[in-house]
Amino acid sequence: MRFSKQISLSKCVVGLGLSLSCCLLFVLLFLLSFLGVSSGMAKPMEKPHVFFTAPADKANVSSPVKVTMGAEAFTIEPAGVVKEGAGHLHIMIDTDCITAGQLVPKDATHLHYGKGQTEAEIELPTGSHILCLQAADGAHIALTGDGMTHTISITVK
Repeated sequence: MRFSKQISLSKCVVGLGLSLSCCLLFVLLFLLSFLGVSSGMAKPMEKPHVFFTAPADKANVSSPVKVTMGAEAFTIEPAGVVKEGAGHLHIMIDTDCITAGQLVPKDATHLHYGKGQTEAEIELPTGSHILCLQAADGAHIALTGDGMTHTISITVK
């Protein structure tokens, strides 16, 4: 009888050991996935893109229009130094976005946010307007890529 109790006890310890190992493995995998570490399977690279966070497309707004901008997989920083994956933003008002590789002009319809700003207030007359958000490098050259521009239409009441 005593021998069978020892076997039962050892089975219990082995069973507990496996459960503890499985539990630790689960926690480790969870933490690695939370931190973005994969187990050999490559994650697709997120494409850089810029966007208006406000106003929304087709919004009715009043002047001055408060505009907020954002980016993902792209660093917004002041103009000056040209760095891969980084740059600053411009807003084109009622004009086309600039062709990639071209210098963004600086005038009343091409607004520069070369200090790395992500917010602006823009005075616009009553009526419909199209805004194009465009990313450019530190030398104000429009960047290539599908996500480097975002266009919205708004109506100023």
